[in-house]
Amino acid sequence: MRALVVVGVLVVSGLVTAACGGSDGSAKPSDPVLAQGQQVYKDHCATCHGTKGQGGTGMKLAGKVAQTYPNIADQIKVIDNGRSSMPAWKNSLSADDITAVARYERECLGAPTCGSPTPASG
Repeated sequence: MRALVVVGVLVVSGLVTAACGGSDGSAKPSDPVLAQGQQVYKDHCATCHGTKGQGGTGMKLAGKVAQTYPNIADQIKVIDNGRSSMPAWKNSLSADDITAVARYERECLGAPTCGSPTPASG
């Protein structure tokens, strides 16, 4: 009986982890724009901003980017034109890629579930 309880707990834990995107945020979002943004983030942003948006050589984004840039257009301008040591991406990424990665950073990094926008103030 005890073995069944342990197995049950492990199965439920695995399902919860999968539903929440796992510990490394690698689960693909169901929204195709967020999935596109996740790939762009992984390919171009995670090296500096961290795989979970925790920061590194670049600023922390998880749970903060919507506070820093309440208007997504302001965030997109930074991605387009760069800032400080961050390169400009407007000549390397399409406008759709930039919008997708901005949405991914706002709606997935630091959010309890991907697709739940982080509040602009808090």
